[in-house]
Amino acid sequence: MAPTCNICGVQDWQDMNARKGVRCGNCKSLERTRALKLLLDHHKAPKAGATILHFAPERSLAEWIKTTNPGHYDMVDIAPERYKHSDVRRFDATTDCETLPDNHYDLIIHNHVLEHIPCNIAYMLFHLSRALKPNGFHVFSIPIMKGHYAEDFAPLTREEATERFGQFDHLRRFSRDDIHLHLAKLMNIDLEYSLYKTHDAETLDAANIPEHERTGLKGSTIFVTKKSDYLLW
Repeated sequence: MAPTCNICGVQDWQDMNARKGVRCGNCKSLERTRALKLLLDHHKAPKAGATILHFAPERSLAEWIKTTNPGHYDMVDIAPERYKHSDVRRFDATTDCETLPDNHYDLIIHNHVLEHIPCNIAYMLFHLSRALKPNGFHVFSIPIMKGHYAEDFAPLTREEATERFGQFDHLRRFSRDDIHLHLAKLMNIDLEYSLYKTHDAETLDAANIPEHERTGLKGSTIFVTKKSDYLLW
């Protein structure tokens, strides 16, 4: 049976750069997006009436979240003009995180955002944890590469940034070799990640999650945390 996108229900697959057949031809979801949806379903989130904060909101997730009848769905980005599918407000994560209300959000989502933020990420993670309700979920992914953690806030050429961080607009790299010394010092994350802890192979096949993205720390790894997982209170 052909895989079906678990976000929009379509069986149409496209290549994403060198990754063959991983992008939904309809809603454009990627393997990490569909994995995130599987984990939200597992945790029965978001519930109707939930208050949600979504950074850089992907169209596929945004359109699905709207069907859950959220109480308030706050979509934000540093460049809201890039989003034609939704009403996204401007939000600068380097300065605006401290304006978020305490204990307010049931769900906070960001995929491949932290590598773009030109400030100490402890600032952003502290305020996101502060803004999360005690029983809420903070769900995110980051690109995880070989080597060691690095960041640089100095001006770099597109070529320099791509060589050092994997993409022209990245200013840090996360590495599986030393993530226990960086991100895991800020918050409790599952360093033994496996989607098999929550889903069987048949379910993952059906949602078109490639086998090599189901276990270990990868760009499609989805971290699911709570307020109590932040370690720098």
